[in-house]
Amino acid sequence: MRVFILYPYYWPHFKAGGPTQSLFNLVSLFNHKVSFYVISLDRDIDGAPPTNAIQSKRWVSGPNGEQIYFTHRITIMLVLRLLYQIKPSTLYINGIFNFQTTISGLISHTLFGLNTIISPRGMLQSWALKKKSFKKRIYLFLIKFLLNKRQVWHATDINESKDIVRVFKSESIFIAPNVPRRVSAFKEQESPIGAKTRLVFLSLINSNKNLHLVINAVNENAQFTLDIFGPIADEKYWDFCRKSIKNQQIVYRGSIPAWTVPETLKEYHFFVLPTLGENFGHAIFDSLASSLPVIITRNTPWQDIEKNRCGFYIDLAKSDSLNKILKTIISISNEEYQSYRQNSFNYATTYWQQNDYYSHYKFLIG
Repeated sequence: MRVFILYPYYWPHFKAGGPTQSLFNLVSLFNHKVSFYVISLDRDIDGAPPTNAIQSKRWVSGPNGEQIYFTHRITIMLVLRLLYQIKPSTLYINGIFNFQTTISGLISHTLFGLNTIISPRGMLQSWALKKKSFKKRIYLFLIKFLLNKRQVWHATDINESKDIVRVFKSESIFIAPNVPRRVSAFKEQESPIGAKTRLVFLSLINSNKNLHLVINAVNENAQFTLDIFGPIADEKYWDFCRKSIKNQQIVYRGSIPAWTVPETLKEYHFFVLPTLGENFGHAIFDSLASSLPVIITRNTPWQDIEKNRCGFYIDLAKSDSLNKILKTIISISNEEYQSYRQNSFNYATTYWQQNDYYSHYKFLIG
């Protein structure tokens, strides 16, 4: 079986965040059952070339045996030529607001009559549609003209399914959860008690992630350090965050490749992300899988971390919520902290084991 994937940013790119990681994990899990062909730009989302040397305008083998076609520009004619060459059984469009790939894919679907699956990857959430709303409304209006009842949709949960119905009125929807990274081995960590408590923020840097709330909280709490990792997706917002830093213990470390994330996370005491919303939150899962308790909002699929004692929820409606959590975590005993780490690891392990991805993704892999 051959699956042709359309998305502008694939390995070794990583700065586009969750959608790239979701796609890579999906390919790595099913590569022994499916021949994957991926078209990708030869530059990351910020225009920077990747650290790995890549060959453009030819098929090259990826780390999972997938075939990747890197190009400086994705055009409709290029997509049509490659589809005619590969003759895939399924066309998989990853994301919705990537003009080069989404529009090319829908036109190809019409011309070739391909079995086509569209995965929005959280881009239809209400909060996401509010940003650049006028342009997005025009774009979605155009997409509706290219859609027909033969396309099917991949939603990663019931909420995304509702988003698809709300925007496109479609009923041809398969629900299959995001495929996370495999869980690594459990690792104990020194207690934050009696020393600096090391916080880590790892995400795209834009206003949706509320990094400024973390900076403000650490500014007021000398017992904490904060390392910030992630691509700067919004320069204006990052400038606002940077100017609000008053504590020399707050350091921006830049963006890091996705494959180095687990080892990086193991150096910290708590992961913090006061996000307005996440379709999945790969960094959240990676933290839990790395035995790192999390401090997040309820605007994610992870709705029972407090119940499982592997983290805390920030209430964005209360300005002192994060400060209260920080005061709580510096008072816990070493025994309790190690319990939080073990619970985080167990939670991630159980999540992975309880999901039958092969059954969920039958609509894609046959």
